Amino acid sequence: MPKLKLKKENKDVVDGWMGTYGDMVTLLMAFFVMLYSASDPDPGKYEEIAESMKEAFSKQDVENEFKKLHESLEDIIKKKNLENTVEIELGPNGILIQIPGSSLFASGSADLMTDMVPVIVEISTAITQLLDESSYHDYMIEVEGHTDDEPIGEDSEIFSSNWDLSAIRATGIVELLYNSGIEMNKLKPIARAESIPLLPNRDENGIPIPENRAKNRRVVIKVNKFK
Repeated sequence: MPKLKLKKENKDVVDGWMGTYGDMVTLLMAFFVMLYSASDPDPGKYEEIAESMKEAFSKQDVENEFKKLHESLEDIIKKKNLENTVEIELGPNGILIQIPGSSLFASGSADLMTDMVPVIVEISTAITQLLDESSYHDYMIEVEGHTDDEPIGEDSEIFSSNWDLSAIRATGIVELLYNSGIEMNKLKPIARAESIPLLPNRDENGIPIPENRAKNRRVVIKVNKFK
């Protein structure tokens, strides 16, 4: 008589709906754990996020204000017919205004030419109106005086060196900006002498290049976004 094979019952198998239900509960539990971990209740984290958002909006405000100032300064230069001599650049750190020394001073002098005084005054007014009266006013103005490499004559009774000449020229522009409304703590005169030429003052044989020297004699006004 043949032996009957008894089918072994697999007790690990559950009804189909029970398996689906179990999987759903597990997924829901994992989902809520993820939500909880992502919603860190630490108040410091919320302050950090708020500060980051505030900083982002602040940077955007700064960008907008400096774009407006750049446009205003370009209008002033065009109105004075100086667009072929005065350079204005808007960069990531602020605005750079470069003015040839021959447009500002007579040779060997630190006295500002009369016809350039109104230009500097209008530049000052534009800065105060667009930055001081806006939501952003944490800026700094650096005025750099630059010379060529020709040394000051020993017979000069006014300047002892190119450092002296560039310092006094920069200080003169700073004083005019201050008298026109810029706050004192936002102004800084800097003497550069011949230390940062735009072009070589001399050729490879040491012979002076007059046109290069003329370009190196300049004043640079930097309206920096931050102090």
